[in-house]
Amino acid sequence: MIEDDAPDKGFRILLVTVMLCLIFVAHVFMWLSDMPRDLKIVFTVLNVLGWTIVLAPILLVDRWLASLRRRNAEDPEEELSPE
Repeated sequence: MIEDDAPDKGFRILLVTVMLCLIFVAHVFMWLSDMPRDLKIVFTVLNVLGWTIVLAPILLVDRWLASLRRRNAEDPEEELSPE
């Protein structure tokens, strides 16, 4: 049996919440700064795209692994197959 070394769900939720709060605060300070407005918009769009590119695969792989774990818990004798 494979040991589950992943942090518990509560810790992951806390970590994501803290990260989102920090990103939000950084954007608030950026929008309150004296930067030109069009530059603020460009940085905001780039930041959203960057975080989407980083976080979307992580979340999708996490959901995929959770479904594999559920399937394996139902059928413990069945081996993992790539198909």
